[in-house]
Amino acid sequence: MLRIVQRVAAVAGYLRGMAAGTRWEPERRPAELDQFVGMWVAVKDGRVVTCARNARDLVPRLHELGDQGKGAVAQYVPYPSDAVMIGVG
Repeated sequence: MLRIVQRVAAVAGYLRGMAAGTRWEPERRPAELDQFVGMWVAVKDGRVVTCARNARDLVPRLHELGDQGKGAVAQYVPYPSDAVMIGVG
């Protein structure tokens, strides 16, 4: 019986912590990316290496750059009204 009470208490404490309202501040995009809204960009060392209207066109452009494009990260720059939330867990 004691074991059941302990389990219920543990679950109740866990759920209480989950219910606590947490306010998330959205991640702000760098001002440099404002000119690339609605496009795919390749970013390397904090600067935009190349951009394209879709991801399929971005890959050949990166290959054309050779070593300068190696290690770049491709990302979509959403419109300011698009709410994107990324969670872990």
